Amino acid sequence: MLDAVRRFSPDAVLTDIRMPPGHHMEGIEAARAIRAEHPDTGVVVLSQHADESYALALFADGSAGLGYLLKDRIGDLEDLVHALREVQVGGSVIDPQIVDTLVRRRSAGAANPLSELSPRELDVLREMARGRTNAGIEQSLYLSSSTVEKHVNAIFTKLRLPATGIHRRVAAVLAFLQSDGNAVIHEDGNPPT
Repeated sequence: MLDAVRRFSPDAVLTDIRMPPGHHMEGIEAARAIRAEHPDTGVVVLSQHADESYALALFADGSAGLGYLLKDRIGDLEDLVHALREVQVGGSVIDPQIVDTLVRRRSAGAANPLSELSPRELDVLREMARGRTNAGIEQSLYLSSSTVEKHVNAIFTKLRLPATGIHRRVAAVLAFLQSDGNAVIHEDGNPPT
């Protein structure tokens, strides 16, 4: 695709999020490469994924000249033409459903102290909530003892748990359980019924 943009210098490009050879996120990678090499070329990415993480990946370096639309929500050809014209002049277009999801996520994240934790730190905290010791977490997640210790300390720091006066491990697990009732997972890996 990048080669075609180099040869033809289009004003705007329409691409799918999944393209050969891997059918993963090649469309997003192509869009970012096109904008980096040809900043005057707008790019609209079509997707069937309402997951905001794809849009965040597309807009990681800015939204100017980029669009992210959900295939099943494009009403007619005029909607698509409007999006292409908008990105061509440096604007951005994003499906309203994605915007709503991002706003809800941000609002929930502001109230949730766990939003600062990395995915791996959440894994460690989830294992703590299951009652596992550091050694048990090491075995369950295939981590070294120093890595588990590093994650546990990061959890305590990010949750702003003081070093004295409370049992930080218990406080961290309580914060985890209070943040999401569905986060409780039994030893068998299933949520409570």
